[in-house]
Amino acid sequence: MRSMVPVLAFCAAFVAVGSATAAPSIGGDPIHTQDDVFTGGGLWSVNVSSYVFDETSDLPTGFVLGAGEMLFAYLLDGDDAFAVSVNTFTVGNPNQSVISSVGFSTDITPAGFDAGDREDPFLFGYSGPAQASVFTYAGDLADPFSTLEPTEWSLVWYIAESSDWALGPGSASGGGLPDTHLLPVPIPAPGALTLLGVAGLLGFGWRRRR
Repeated sequence: MRSMVPVLAFCAAFVAVGSATAAPSIGGDPIHTQDDVFTGGGLWSVNVSSYVFDETSDLPTGFVLGAGEMLFAYLLDGDDAFAVSVNTFTVGNPNQSVISSVGFSTDITPAGFDAGDREDPFLFGYSGPAQASVFTYAGDLADPFSTLEPTEWSLVWYIAESSDWALGPGSASGGGLPDTHLLPVPIPAPGALTLLGVAGLLGFGWRRRR
C-alpha cells in the first residue's frame, strides 16, 4: 500500500489543497500510464496503475520485447481502509491481438512499496473464449490467505503482438462484487494473425512459492 502525498495547486483565483497520485515507477520508460480505482459496494477497493511499453521503450527489469510486441503491465494496490480482499483481476482483449505471454513480476518492487507486501496470483493466463488475461488470487488450498488483501500489492503483465494501444474492458472482483473500468489494451498491427478463441492456447500457470 503506497501513501497518498498531499499536493498544493495554486491557481490565479484560488488555492486548492488535495491529494494527487501518479503511477509509481516500475522502471523503464512507458509510453502511457494511468490510474484507476476499482471499488465494490463499499467493501473493497484497489488502485490499478497501468503501464504500456513498446519495442522502442526502455523496459523494466527482466523484460525483452520482440519486433512488433508491446508490454502491458498493471500494478494492483489494495486499500487498507477496507476489509474485503480482491479475488480476481481481468483485462479484456476486444481487438483480438495475439497474446504471446502472461505472468507476474517477482523482480520488481515499485517505488514507494514494500517487497514484503507483494502477493502473487495463484492462477494466471489467457483465456481464449473469454478473450481476456485473467489473474486469480483466491483458491490456493495450500495458502487460504492467497487473496490480494487490502495491505498488499501485485504487479501483473502480458505481452501482445500489437502496433498501438486503446482503451478496453478491465475488471476486478472481491467479496462477490465486481467493478469495471477502461484500461489500456493492445491493437493488432494491420494484417496480423488474431487469436480466435482457442481455449488454453497459452494455458494457465501457477505461481511459484515465495
